[in-house]
Amino acid sequence: MALLRTSLLLILFGTLANDAVRAQDDGFVSLFNGRDLSGWVEMEGSGAFVAEDGTLFLKNPANYPNWLRSEKHYENFVLKLEYQTPGWSETGIYLHAPLHGNPARSGIKIHLRHDRTDEGARSTGAIYDVQAPITLANEPGDAWNTLEITVNWPYLKVLLNGITIQDVNMELSDALRWRPRSGYIGFEDIGTLIRYRNIRIKELPDTEGEWTELFNGRDLEGWDASGEARWEIVDGVLRTGGGDGVLATKESFSAFEFRTYFRTTPHANGGIFYRLQERENQPSHYEIQIYDVPTATNPTGSIYGIAPAKDGGCRSGSWCFMQLISDGSYTRVLINGETVAEATDLMLPNQGKIAIQNHSQGVIEYKGIQVKSLRRGI
Repeated sequence: MALLRTSLLLILFGTLANDAVRAQDDGFVSLFNGRDLSGWVEMEGSGAFVAEDGTLFLKNPANYPNWLRSEKHYENFVLKLEYQTPGWSETGIYLHAPLHGNPARSGIKIHLRHDRTDEGARSTGAIYDVQAPITLANEPGDAWNTLEITVNWPYLKVLLNGITIQDVNMELSDALRWRPRSGYIGFEDIGTLIRYRNIRIKELPDTEGEWTELFNGRDLEGWDASGEARWEIVDGVLRTGGGDGVLATKESFSAFEFRTYFRTTPHANGGIFYRLQERENQPSHYEIQIYDVPTATNPTGSIYGIAPAKDGGCRSGSWCFMQLISDGSYTRVLINGETVAEATDLMLPNQGKIAIQNHSQGVIEYKGIQVKSLRRGI
């Protein structure tokens, strides 16, 4: 009998050990420990998301724009989780979300609902406002659903309850190709309850290429200032005001994507210069306007004097996310994930410095100023 018990224990321990090895070998790590919100950051308050009964529970919804984000950035990965909608529910999971802006449009949102109603690109499993799911595969009501999301640029694949509901080449999608290729994983809060559990991720090799930080948050190394404007750094944020002035990079760039977060006070007027060159002692450049007057001739996001922007929803006092794509005759400007202006017949050389311009007594703040060389065609 003792021998039998010993044999059974050895079998049990061997099985557990094998399971542990398999769990380790599959490359997945847990993103939620079931006890607290370690590894997560609530963005517009606190207390909406709680750990309860081993689940991540949106128990006290604070409503949009609140969301819960991972502490870490992710690029390519496989994300697995289960979710339950206890009653009427509508929300989403963010992928590649930036720190500021609209995560559903600046990043990618997989839309979730409690029902199996066909709402097109706002159905359960839709890439929000981009593409409807191939089929409706969620279990309606309070059943637990399994979700597997694979992001491996340029491909995005989503399985819901084992059924493929998205299989997209993002490079071929005008709505997706310029969205960030890395960022936070997040859970949206738009005022309804939802539970998540067994949240695991396996990172895949990065493919994006390196971004160059143009502003280190400490000093103006790599920049030249001219004019009367003030340039100061407060808690890692670059702040400008006080009249006309330009802060230009020492380095020139060609065929690039530029991005930054910015925030304005009322009466602020400035912009981003690019392809800045000296021609016969006169600067030559294009400008992306920053001017929070949506009814102006050239509001925020305009390619000044060339392509007036539509309203990107960026308002004074809030951090906004700008992306600028410059390649040959082409420029695209995105504000909070929305394309607000484009030009296709630009004539200036596809090279020059990038500069921050101030043009008023109002204050404009910047952080996360980055540039990346383009290795893909328009």
